[in-house]
Amino acid sequence: MLWVAVVVVLVWGAMPATSVHSETNIAPWGTVRERYDSNVWRRPKELLRDAQGNAPQLDDFVTEVIGGLDLRHESRDIEADLKVGGSYSAYVDNSNLNNYGALLNGTVGLNRWVDQYIRGAKLNITQNLVYTPEQSFGRSTQVDDLEGGLVTFRRSRLLNTTAVNGSYPLSRDLALEGGYRFGLRRQTRRTEGGEVAGATFFNTMTHTWFGGPRYNLTRNDSVAALYRQTFFTQERSEGGRTFSTNIITLEGDYTKVFPEWQFTVRGGVTFVEPAGRTFPSGSLLVSSKPERDTVLTLTLAREALPSFFLQGGARIVHRAQARIRHRVYERLSISGTGGYTLSEFFPNTDSQFQSIIGGSRIEYKLTRNIMGEIFYTYTHFDAERTALEYQVSRHQVGVMLTVFLESLGESFGFD
Repeated sequence: MLWVAVVVVLVWGAMPATSVHSETNIAPWGTVRERYDSNVWRRPKELLRDAQGNAPQLDDFVTEVIGGLDLRHESRDIEADLKVGGSYSAYVDNSNLNNYGALLNGTVGLNRWVDQYIRGAKLNITQNLVYTPEQSFGRSTQVDDLEGGLVTFRRSRLLNTTAVNGSYPLSRDLALEGGYRFGLRRQTRRTEGGEVAGATFFNTMTHTWFGGPRYNLTRNDSVAALYRQTFFTQERSEGGRTFSTNIITLEGDYTKVFPEWQFTVRGGVTFVEPAGRTFPSGSLLVSSKPERDTVLTLTLAREALPSFFLQGGARIVHRAQARIRHRVYERLSISGTGGYTLSEFFPNTDSQFQSIIGGSRIEYKLTRNIMGEIFYTYTHFDAERTALEYQVSRHQVGVMLTVFLESLGESFGFD
């Protein structure tokens, strides 16, 4: 995070010292969520029993209160959006699981600034920092996109992702795009509910570089050749030897974009070291608006990702996900999502982890600044490893009220 702040300061200092009007708004926000959870421990009951054979109650009612500030800044050169917040979760029966969480999300758009020096260039910075033992934070379905729903059992963890993305035009139809992403994942040493042999967590630090040329065939079609390398180091969260893994991917990309729909297909090969294995990889993304008030998204992917739970190193991930959102009328919207993930561990791909996720949501805008929601989510996990095999399902249903307050006073500008 420190180097991101340094970059922003250097960029700010390099800007032309002209009189430019800028506007900054700070708005408080808050959410109260009440839910019933059929398995707050996220593991089977037989893996919760103590030496006397006793097990805590699996289901519980949970109250979560989240609040924070949303800062938006816009000037001739910068567009920035920063959200900070904290949470507190209280359990009715399992009060020992009561916990605090923290959130810091931000984006800095520097397209306008770099365009002054390189016509058509783009540059963006994003920052996501979360501390929580939960699998979600507010309205999100998961707090860590790298995690992909793989982690069951409960441990508090600090997740940080910082990314820089950019594009440099070489000609009217050809551009060089790329970026860098830094990821950090740290977990406490204590597993809530007791330790289980084979249920190992791994602290992970990742560095990802990616880039390649993109050529615009037409106004709506483009092709690209992409190179992506992820180098990451890991150690058991209890401490121990540090080991590293390297993932290199070479893929071709074809993208077609229209106002009503978008289609992207990628295909290529991925090499994983030190496992020394090469396998086909790729993805398909389709986003469509069958009608004005309906959005449908379909994702299919086969890729290599870091593994944080049960086994370290890389895993081959097969993922399918569909989402649909429909606005019934101006105030009322409904949405649904479903997904399946199969992860194969190295070097023995007979060791697998499967997850099925589904959910639905009804959103109603009570006023301009207040939104009420009713939601339901279902998750099922199936771990098949020599050291540990188990299955666990989880149902969550509840209501949520979110308030977006007006800016603190009038927006203030500087000339």
